Amino acid sequence: MATATASVEATTARPIALAKPEGQWTIVLRRFRRHRLAIISLMFIIVVFIASLITPLIAPFPRDAVNPVMRFSPPMTTDTETGKLHVLGTDHVGRDTFTRLLYAARITLSVAIIVATLSTFIGMAVGALAGYYRGVIDGILMRILEFMSAIPTFPILLILASVLNQDPKLLPFPDFLVNFVSAIMLIDPQKESRSVLVVIFVITLFGWTGAARLMRGMVLSVRERDFIESARSLGANNLRIITRHVVPNAFPPLIVAYTLALADGLTAEVALSFLGLGITDPTPTWGNMLNFSTQFMLTHPWAPLIPGIPVVLCSLAFNFIGDGLRDALDPRLKM
Repeated sequence: MATATASVEATTARPIALAKPEGQWTIVLRRFRRHRLAIISLMFIIVVFIASLITPLIAPFPRDAVNPVMRFSPPMTTDTETGKLHVLGTDHVGRDTFTRLLYAARITLSVAIIVATLSTFIGMAVGALAGYYRGVIDGILMRILEFMSAIPTFPILLILASVLNQDPKLLPFPDFLVNFVSAIMLIDPQKESRSVLVVIFVITLFGWTGAARLMRGMVLSVRERDFIESARSLGANNLRIITRHVVPNAFPPLIVAYTLALADGLTAEVALSFLGLGITDPTPTWGNMLNFSTQFMLTHPWAPLIPGIPVVLCSLAFNFIGDGLRDALDPRLKM
């Protein structure tokens, strides 16, 4: 009896193991995984991005290989010279459409990622400085932002792209940047790389204002909180407060804005190239492929669908990912 009593007392004396609390990003990931459209969209983007990275390994034909005999061959046509299959047919000069679609995905997605990254970082820096310092700095930066926002963006993009693409050397891009773009996009380091850099510059020039406005609003709401005052009282300088305390607390909305900027950058590049003012042939992008295919859509109606469907699907995917991140990062929603 005594032994039983002792064992009961020993059992009750043991501390109860508490469940380890979930971290913030674990909760965000769990909430994001419940958004099915966002997960499907993320998997689709990953597949397209991986396919674009391994394009030289899986492309059945050289990028610019021309076969006039095979002009506008329908999908699943066998090539008369090599015997290989044209999975998606050929274009107006007999180039394999599937091969060019893969190379175009690499270029278009790279442009979208670079534009979104640069726009977000520029907007984040401008918004953080304006919101934290306020006063004269805020007034100057906000007047610049308002001026940039008041300009009709797309017509100015068309004009700038038209002028700068006539001679890409008008913008003195450093050689290391030209070679870097050439390496990641598998394009010629002279005319093609400089043309791509012109498009990136033009789209980024007007793409940072939304991120700046969002960042400024978040910084204004964070800078007066107690932990900022505590850091200031402990001797932290302004740069440390901005980079270590203000920006991380304003970062979640910027993640959502970044995914939406990817969709905006993609559609802007496609629109410029479609109008013949962006990246031009022979450099393949979804925009200029769509431009050439629409010229013959009455006689070959399948041609515009081949570059058009990836544009629509990728734009929708980026927006669905942004919706999923917004829901996962919003603490007011219970998922």
